[in-house]
Amino acid sequence: MIHPQKGNIHLGIALLVALVALISCAPLKNNPAATDSIAGTVTDIEGDPVVGARVWVDGVGETLTNTNGTYLLTDVPEGFKNVRAATRIGNQDWTGVALVQVFADDITRNANILLSPTNLQGSIEGLVLDPTGRPIEGARVFAAGPLTSAYAITDRRGYYRLDGLRGGYDYPVVASSPGFLNDKKTVSVVAGQITAVSFALQVASGVVPAIPQNLDAVVWTQPRGVTRSATPELANALEAIKRLIDPKRAQRRALSRVTPTGSLIEIDLTWAYVEDSRRLGYGIYRARSANPASVPDNAIAFLRDPLADLFADLDLDLTPGVTYYYQVVAVGANFDPDTGSGASSPSNNASATPLAPMSTFSSPQQGATINTPTPTLRWDRLDGGATYQVIVFEGFPDINRDPLWPADLNNPGNSRVNHPNNSTVYTGPALQPGETYYWVVVAFSSDGLARSISPLWKFTYRP
Repeated sequence: MIHPQKGNIHLGIALLVALVALISCAPLKNNPAATDSIAGTVTDIEGDPVVGARVWVDGVGETLTNTNGTYLLTDVPEGFKNVRAATRIGNQDWTGVALVQVFADDITRNANILLSPTNLQGSIEGLVLDPTGRPIEGARVFAAGPLTSAYAITDRRGYYRLDGLRGGYDYPVVASSPGFLNDKKTVSVVAGQITAVSFALQVASGVVPAIPQNLDAVVWTQPRGVTRSATPELANALEAIKRLIDPKRAQRRALSRVTPTGSLIEIDLTWAYVEDSRRLGYGIYRARSANPASVPDNAIAFLRDPLADLFADLDLDLTPGVTYYYQVVAVGANFDPDTGSGASSPSNNASATPLAPMSTFSSPQQGATINTPTPTLRWDRLDGGATYQVIVFEGFPDINRDPLWPADLNNPGNSRVNHPNNSTVYTGPALQPGETYYWVVVAFSSDGLARSISPLWKFTYRP
C-alpha cells in the first residue's frame, strides 16, 4: 500500500552521513584485517536462477549457488572486488562477472551476476575525461543489461573496461562521477569484439536530482522447507508460479533469503525510472514506522547506480506479520556530506507486511490417488489472507508450462475464492486417467501486494 508523504523532510548532515562512505567513487585502501560477506544471485539471460554455479573472488574463496540462484561469500576483504561466476550448460561454458565494493562489518547485498555463453560475450572500453580533456580517476561506468547493471571504475588514466556483456544487445551506458553531470550513450555490443566508447563529463554546479516517484513494495513468502536441499526443479517451479502472478518478474527478478521463521521472504521495491543526469544513485531506508528517511540509522543500502529502478530487500530479520515502511532518496552529483545538500527529498512511503508461510496440509493428501474427475481441493486458512488462488498444472510446473486451470488468471472463475473459504471444486478440463497433476495455492493480502505460496502438491487420477 502506498502512503502519501506528509510534509517535506529535510535531509541534513546527520541524515545522510550513513551514506557518505558508500557514495565515494575513489578506490578504497584495503585493510587486510577487515572483512565481510557478499550476497547476490546468479541468473541467465532469461532471468532464471542458475543452480550450482561456482562463484568466487580471486584469492579469497568460492561457493556454489543454491536452489534459487543465490550465493553467499564470506571473509572477503574490504575494497573493490571482481566476483566471478561460471558453470557449464550443455556443451558450453557460461561465465559472468560483477564488480562489488565490500565494506567491513557490512554485508554487500544485491551483488547480482548475469551468466551468458562465453563465446557470445563482448566488451566495452574507453576513457572518461573532464571538459579540459583530463582523465577522471574513480569515475563509474554503468552498462544496463537485461537483468542487472554491470559497472567498471576508471583508473588514473581515466580508462575503464566492461567485460562479459552478452553480445547482440544495445546497452544504455552511463559515465558518472561526483561533481560532474552524467553522460549517457547507447552502445551495441558484438560477440567476440571490443567496442570503444569514451565520455566527456561536464561540471555540475548546484544541482539536486529529482525526487523518486511511485515507490511500491511487493512481498513474496515461499513455503517452508525451500532451502539449499530443495531441487532445482522446485526452485524453477516456484519462480514459474510467481511469474504467472507477476509477469514483470521475467524482466525484474528479485532475490530471496531465509527468514528467522524458516520461510523465504523477499520484499521488492520498484519506482518510476526517469532520465536525470544529476543523479549518482539512490539511498534506501526502512523502519517499522512511517517516514524512515527521517532517521539516519534507517539507511539499509546505497545503490550507486543511476540506472536502477528496483531493490530487493534481503535482510535476514524480515519477519511475517511485521509492517515495514520504505523510502528512497536520490543522491546527486553535488552531494555535500558536510551540509547534506545535493540529495533529493525522500520519496513517498511504501509499506510491506509479509504473510506467514502456508500450512503443509492439503486434501487430497500429497501424492494421493483419486477416482473423481471433479476433486474438492482443500487447504488450511492463512491469517491475513483475503483471497486464495488455486492453480493446477498438467505436469510439473516450469517457466514454459501454462497452467491447466485456470487457463486465464484474469478470468479465474471458482479457482479463486475469498477467505474464510478454504476449498473449491476443480472444474477445469477433463482429467486424464493415469495422469499426475500438480497444484498450488497462492494467498493474497487484501491489497494484493503480499503473497504467500503453498507447498507444491500432486495427485494422480485413476477412475
